Parts: sequence; structure tokens; C-alpha cells
Amino acid sequence: MLGDVEVPIVIVGFGNAGDVVKCLTALGKQRGCPSIGVFICENGGPAAFDALIEALSSVGGPCAGQPESVDRGAALFLRVRRFQLKAADVPVFVGQARENLGFPGGVNSWIRLFLPERGWDGVWVVNPDTWPAPDALAELVRYADKRGKGMVQSRIMFADRTDITSSRGLKWRKLRAKQIGVDIFAPVSPAPDPDDHERRMESPTGVSFYVTRACIDRIGLMDESYWLYWEDFDWGVRAKAACGIGYAHDSVVPHIGGSSSGASGKRAKRSVAFVYLGNRNKLHFVRQHHPRWFAWTVFVSFLRTSEYLLAGSPGNFAAAVKGLVAGMRGETGRPEVAPNQARM
Repeated sequence: MLGDVEVPIVIVGFGNAGDVVKCLTALGKQRGCPSIGVFICENGGPAAFDALIEALSSVGGPCAGQPESVDRGAALFLRVRRFQLKAADVPVFVGQARENLGFPGGVNSWIRLFLPERGWDGVWVVNPDTWPAPDALAELVRYADKRGKGMVQSRIMFADRTDITSSRGLKWRKLRAKQIGVDIFAPVSPAPDPDDHERRMESPTGVSFYVTRACIDRIGLMDESYWLYWEDFDWGVRAKAACGIGYAHDSVVPHIGGSSSGASGKRAKRSVAFVYLGNRNKLHFVRQHHPRWFAWTVFVSFLRTSEYLLAGSPGNFAAAVKGLVAGMRGETGRPEVAPNQARM
């Protein structure tokens, strides 16, 4: 399946064909990087898969010709279609997941097919609601090779701002019981000192990051017990301990944010899924990585649920409380409520 592809690019979609089209258009302009192929897991069901296939193969779409049916991956996907980008000699594979696998399951579904094959150096995981700059992948690979890092994040930018960054990585604040961004809203210039930044950064964000084959072999795949949210933080923390992580400032990736997951910045507009799973999985993460702080995290998190009431969102207040209760019980994986929907 990989053929001559040295760096497969993995995208997980959920009924957002328009985002995928824009992202693929940008990926077709990548330059100075190893040979690439794009592998998409569509989690949104048969209607979303059909809509995505139509959008990619339409007259104004990024792919050339009609899709070819592919037999590989039958154990993981109901259907797989192969395209070719118009702008470059880049294969595009689209797989319809057998159910909503969540983000880590969608990423892992393709990597599992890559693992038996040789010749690929690493995987670029990128969100569909991004449009990476032409040098984005080349800079990720260059940074990983130059500094010997197993996982490297891009500079994530706001869709409508070019002067400040959206994300330079993630870190955990124990006293605040909160995941925060490293240098959030920092000016684009000057670039941070790599050694200092790597010390302060605990994990890349899942919006755009490159992970080497050697790192995957050491730490394994994403933890699917998270299903959605916090899985990138968990994978990054494991990568930092085993392989080293970094931040490629010259790998620029603008990001809309929350187009399919409901992760809006305003509390009243956040989806119930984001609130519920964010709180549940936070406790799961702390139990795994900071167990001595579990009781404190529960206490602070319950206090912070009142922020949703102050924002006029009683529904999200209830979702936050339910998520924390589920986390205290040790519940993981796909939630039982609306298991095939991202927005519960």
C-alpha cells in the first residue's frame, strides 16, 4: 500500500469534507520533503464517506479521476478508495471506519497497516481543519533529524492571525489541574530557544505533529482508551520520556479549531462531547501520569464546573459533572451515549 511513500500523512475526518478538501489542496503543495501519501480515516459513517469521495473527485476537487476500490484494510475499514492528487504525484487513500473509532483509533487504524511494511521514516498526523504551509513537513523532518527527536510539533497558527501563535505545545499545571499551551499567544518573532522550549514543553498538540518510526516502535500506538481528547497529550508524554520531543518553529500550520469536535474556546458554545470527554479523560490522564495528584485534580475540577453555570450553560455544567464522575469510576473508551456521533 505504501509503495515509495516515505512519510504517510494521516488525517481523521468526521463529516467535514470541506475541511479535508482544503487540507489536501495544501498538502499537494508540500516541497522539499520525503515522498508522501495521504491516508484518511472517515469516522462519520457511510453518508459522510460518500460525501467525502464526491468532494474529492468533483471537478473542482483536489483529486484526479475516479476513485479506485482497494482491498487492503478490510479488517479495519468497510470501504477503501484510492485517488491521486491533481497537483502532485501523491496517492490518497480514504477508508470508511467500521464505526466511529475516535481520534486515536482513526490514527491507529492506518498505522497498523503501515507497521509490517518497510521504507517509511515516520508519520505526519494532521487535523483536517488545517492548511499546512508548503514547507511544513520538510521542517518537521529536518528538526527531528537534526536534534534527534522522536516526535515534533508544528507551529500552530490562528486562521485569521499571522502575528501570534496558537500553540507551541502542551504542558500540565498540577495546582490548576489544567492542560495549558506553552507560550500561548506568543508573538511569532523571535523564535524560542530550542533547548529551553523542549525543557518546558511536555507534549506536542495533536493538530500537527511528526512521529518517527523508531519512536512508534518504542512507545507503541496512541492509547485508544481516551477515544477523543487527551490522547495526544498522553502519547506526547510517553514520547518525551522515551524518544524526546520538539517544536519546529518554521513548520507553519494554520488551524480553524474544533470544526468537527466542538472544541470552541467559549464555554457556552462547547459541545457536550468536548466537555464530557475532556473532564473524563483528564482524570484518566492524571491517574496514569500523576497519580499522587488525582484527588486534588478531582477537587479542583469539580470547583471549575461552576464556570459553565456562570457562562449560562447548564447543559455543559451537567456534562462536566457527568464526565468527572465517569472519570472517577475509571470509565474509558467510546462513551455509551451516541457512540457513533462526535457531538453527543
